[in-house]
Amino acid sequence: MLDYSSMQSAITDGYLAIADEQNAAVAPVGVAWQTLSSREASPSLWQADGSHPTTEGTYLAACVFYAAIFRQSPKGLSYHADLSDKEVATVQDIDSSTVLGDPSRWGLG
Repeated sequence: MLDYSSMQSAITDGYLAIADEQNAAVAPVGVAWQTLSSREASPSLWQADGSHPTTEGTYLAACVFYAAIFRQSPKGLSYHADLSDKEVATVQDIDSSTVLGDPSRWGLG
């Protein structure tokens, strides 16, 4: 059985291989999710069912897509859902560095 990190690495590798074959870009939501999960002892990304995202998980995904589509950092976006300023800052920082830190890795360069 794979642990979370190994599973995410396998998924990322698969998406990148397919994207390369199709000359497509990838919005690395899973990588950003993994980064936040590794930084916080108990990230609030999943609902109680362990499957569906919370508002924070959904916001994280939306900010990754924003950064990938517009090639701009989500830092400073005014919409915060019902998240605290600290949660928003953390998510926006992770998403920005994940997507824009090495955009060519995701086919965005």
